[in-house]
Amino acid sequence: MKLNKEDKKGLVLFSLQNDASANIMNHLHKDWKWQKEDEANYFFSACGDKDGCTVFLAKGEDEEIIKIEPRENADYYLYASTHKSEKEMPALTAHFPGNWASADFGGQTSTLNIAFACKLKQILKFMKEGADENGLNWQINMEVDHHGPTPQNGKKKLIFVEIGSGEKEWKNEVAGKIVAAAIMKSLARKAPVYDTYLGIGGGHYTPKFSEYVLGKKLLDGKEIAISHILPKHRVDEIDSKMLLQAMQKSVEPIKGALIDHKGLNKEQREKIIGMLEKEKIEYKKV
Repeated sequence: MKLNKEDKKGLVLFSLQNDASANIMNHLHKDWKWQKEDEANYFFSACGDKDGCTVFLAKGEDEEIIKIEPRENADYYLYASTHKSEKEMPALTAHFPGNWASADFGGQTSTLNIAFACKLKQILKFMKEGADENGLNWQINMEVDHHGPTPQNGKKKLIFVEIGSGEKEWKNEVAGKIVAAAIMKSLARKAPVYDTYLGIGGGHYTPKFSEYVLGKKLLDGKEIAISHILPKHRVDEIDSKMLLQAMQKSVEPIKGALIDHKGLNKEQREKIIGMLEKEKIEYKKV
């Protein structure tokens, strides 16, 4: 299997004021011997010399991830964070930040970030492996694109890697260990390349698309990756320009769109299919 040539060096973003983020960083420090320089900076070097070999870096949170110093020369950014839900459902999640329409929780309106779909797939699969090995029977899924930030008009490759969904889960040591290991392994190994599709339809937690990402379900007999996901509740607000933006803001070439047939009403399906056909974007109903 081919490896992704875009997969060079990742930088982990964290906040010690965020319980899940602090939990994950503690396990990178304790389990993987990341070196702590100060409260805002960690690094890991396989040879023990920060300048002597490939280095994986972590950096304290910047509110809008706009002032990340270019000296890091990171190819992509993993944001260790909390996932929140009213039901406080135990979960390990990953998603691309960005806004299909209004910016209700930060970032720019109608602005997506660059999706690194094969890297997100790799992270989720590592989290699933870790959960199975440690007997953590939590939900593991990809979420739709939502919330900010969208720095530099969405020109960064950002992936949120999260523990959810309440204070008890954020501080869970086993969850912190699993997510830290998934982050470490994904930084150390290039992501395999898969055919990549947009996801359209369904709710926030994308159970149908998560099955494809985790390899539980195949498309035409092959594993695939899922890039940006447009949820049902945003379909009425978007136009074809947003679909084209999603096609363009992807590390991997997008082969087409997968439509969650039951995850849209009739009017929404007609709207989406009309836009896809107008823009000559191939699609499949799943």
